[in-house]
Amino acid sequence: MKRDKWVHVKVSESERAEWQRLAQAENVSVADLVRQSVGGAALSNRQAPERRPVKRVDPELIRELGRMGNNLNQIGRWANTYKSDADGAQVLAALIALERELAAIRAEHSPAPRKLEATHAD
Repeated sequence: MKRDKWVHVKVSESERAEWQRLAQAENVSVADLVRQSVGGAALSNRQAPERRPVKRVDPELIRELGRMGNNLNQIGRWANTYKSDADGAQVLAALIALERELAAIRAEHSPAPRKLEATHAD
C-alpha cells in the first residue's frame, strides 16, 4: 500500500516520549504504532524482541548507591572549587573509602557464584 499522505498531530513532550517508548517496546515505528492503535492496521513484519523478566532491586541498595553518588558529587565539587587547596591525599582517601563501600554493597547483593560440576573421563 502506498502511503504518501501526512496526518499532523500535536502532542506534549511527555506524550511523544511515551509513544516512542511504546513503539520501541513493540519494536515498531511510531507511525506503525499509531496506525495500529487508531485504524487497527496490521503492523509491519518486524518481530518484537523477547522480553526478559525485570529483576526486583532492594530499595535499601538504591538508597545506598544514591548516598554514594551524592558523596562522589560533593568530593568532585570540592576538588574543582578548591583546586589549589585540594589535598590529593584527602581526595584519594575519600575515593578509596567510597570504592570499598561499593565493593561491599556489590558483594552483598551479587548472586552467589555458580558451582561447576567436575566431570571425570573414565
